[in-house]
Amino acid sequence: MTSPTPTSGSDAVARMMTTSTVAGAIDLAIGEPDQPLPQELADAAARAFRDGRTGYTPKLGLPELRALIAADTTSSSGRVPVEDVVVTVGGTGAVAVALIVGGTAGVVIPDPAWPNDLVLAEQLGLPVARYRQGPSGDDFFALDEIEQALRAGFRLVVANSPSNPTGAVASAAAMAALVALVERYDARILSDEAYESIVFDGGRAASPLDVGGRDVTFAARTFSKRFSMTGLRLGSLVAPAEARLAVAAVHGTTVGCAPITAQIVGATALERLPDRGTELSAIYRARYENAAAALPGRLASVTPSGLGGFYLWLDVRDTGRSGAALADELAARGVLVSAGTVYSPEDGFLRASLTAPDGALATAWQTIDEVLGAS
Repeated sequence: MTSPTPTSGSDAVARMMTTSTVAGAIDLAIGEPDQPLPQELADAAARAFRDGRTGYTPKLGLPELRALIAADTTSSSGRVPVEDVVVTVGGTGAVAVALIVGGTAGVVIPDPAWPNDLVLAEQLGLPVARYRQGPSGDDFFALDEIEQALRAGFRLVVANSPSNPTGAVASAAAMAALVALVERYDARILSDEAYESIVFDGGRAASPLDVGGRDVTFAARTFSKRFSMTGLRLGSLVAPAEARLAVAAVHGTTVGCAPITAQIVGATALERLPDRGTELSAIYRARYENAAAALPGRLASVTPSGLGGFYLWLDVRDTGRSGAALADELAARGVLVSAGTVYSPEDGFLRASLTAPDGALATAWQTIDEVLGAS
């Protein structure tokens, strides 16, 4: 476990959050699906506007959408009461609410991890500790490091499976072990499940909700990746029953409600496209295979088996150059990636998304291979 430190990756995070897209570049720096919004979802949005559905919704979300989210979560994670579901402004909104409500005693964050967890925790003045996030399977969580933080008084553990940025996926056994650990310390889990429906071996990623963790888990999900609707800003938070009032208070006073058009589109998506995650998983699996062949020795796994999400975590430590310097050189060559220090204090990695057409990805892999080979 690493103790709270000044934000060693703050500069890298700031660069990522303020950098504009370069015209004409192949942008693999952000998680923006290249598949278009399905036509039936665009039609649902148009109907909502024509019908004049542009007002507020109940603060916790449209009842029909909350019921659909509960059913969708139940289908993969056991029974979820609709009363525990809040419709949020994107998955980021769900994570933010959970951190505010559950993180007051300190947050234990993976290394590497999506940067928003660390940035928001620091802005809120919450104590932060890190634990090493491992490979896919039973060793995903460094339970000894997590327990060290729990003994020190931290009470919210962030789990992110499939991982952004590594793509690693925790097994059900790993999730069960984490649930058992946090229960011993009367702690809670923030399960960031943004990519839970994109699993290269099929199915959906294990959740703490699957393994008896409903009473200790904040489960944050998003519609953005599964349904190619990033700009509509729609997510959900399933919270422990004890946290219902606090979650409602924070969500309701900070955003009022999620946009009604997004909620209508989300309901249509769950009704009509429940298997879209399976389709996307096949697409990203094939892209991972192509990348692994084009970039030998750069990925922890040469096959997509056991992985998920849509990112590559490239090991560039042998070049002797910083991830930021390599990212800058690649940008000058027309390929945008993220420096690894956005996600981890450890330098020597790059994150690249698989969210571009196959031809563009092939060009990007060739450029990356040339730059890394020349370093």
